[in-house]
Amino acid sequence: MPLIASPDAHKLTQDIFMACGTPLDEARIVADHLIGANLCGVDSHGMIRIPQYVQDVRDRTVRAGAPITVVQDTPISAVVDCGWNFGVVGAERAVEVALQKARAQKVAIVVTRSCNHAGRLGHYLEKIGIAGFIGLGFCSSPQHGHFVVPWGGRDGRLSTNPIAYAVPVQGRSPIVADFSTSQAPEGKIRLYRNRKQDLPEGWILDSTGNPSTSPSDFYGPPSGGILPFGGKQGYRGYALALLVEVMGTILAGYDSTKDRPGNGVAFLVFDPTLFVAKEVYGENTKAMTDYIKSSRPSNGFAEVQLPGEPEQVKRAKRAREGIEIEAATWAAIVAVAQSLKVEVAVTPEIKSGGRKPAGAGRRK
Repeated sequence: MPLIASPDAHKLTQDIFMACGTPLDEARIVADHLIGANLCGVDSHGMIRIPQYVQDVRDRTVRAGAPITVVQDTPISAVVDCGWNFGVVGAERAVEVALQKARAQKVAIVVTRSCNHAGRLGHYLEKIGIAGFIGLGFCSSPQHGHFVVPWGGRDGRLSTNPIAYAVPVQGRSPIVADFSTSQAPEGKIRLYRNRKQDLPEGWILDSTGNPSTSPSDFYGPPSGGILPFGGKQGYRGYALALLVEVMGTILAGYDSTKDRPGNGVAFLVFDPTLFVAKEVYGENTKAMTDYIKSSRPSNGFAEVQLPGEPEQVKRAKRAREGIEIEAATWAAIVAVAQSLKVEVAVTPEIKSGGRKPAGAGRRK
């Protein structure tokens, strides 16, 4: 698959959002988030979102530069009104508020309102873990994003409702887990569609309630639905999705049966020293992770990895070699850039002699 160097991808992304009226500091946050997702291998939340976000700005769904305010505040909690700015900008602010309160009070919970698409949830949890706190993150979507069928149903009633957590570990990067409570996020199905690939079995139902591996059976018309994760035990993913719905939607004061834009994001952050001395916590997390990783790898595995380690490996590899980008996604990004009169100064390519990041080659 063609590759583009991450600095080139970042500059192009930032330029595109500045060209549609986004202040520099916010354009940088959006570019950091999208390119960071690509570097981690989470391409469903990376550059593929550029056309979507630009259209949101044009439609005034996203109000670039809008103020983000704390509208309810206690020493350990807050409601952050994101002002319909970019969701990733609003969620960044919510994490900042949560960390400020956790540093002062050792525990904090923050929920958002008026928050657009917040992107990769694990991005925020990684920051919480690096700061030395244990964190939980939840992200719900309104009715138009209810692609996921409840256990035993065929009509979408929930979104992909990701849940994420971070745990700081002595001597290592934090453990970071980030997963949808459905078999797959919608963005990953979009990725398969753009790559003209069939889906894995067990991801979706078509509009008649039958299993399918065709992305077109999901998108329709008529549209199908995504199954909750867990296969024959899909009631587990369904149960977790309901928890996310409460945390991201109900606590923000929204009715989950009514449609509205955006995401509902919530963060719970606490200091482990509420319960155990810092030194003891550090020694025990190191012992736990060393013990887990000492397990002999099963057939087909090189080693036992902790949650978050695959993304770290992918990040280092893609920083060296470049970000993979499928032709359909690149064509859509180029079309958006041209519509904004942004120069596209690189062309993704595979060079002879191995996979290399995109180099020179100017396009307008």
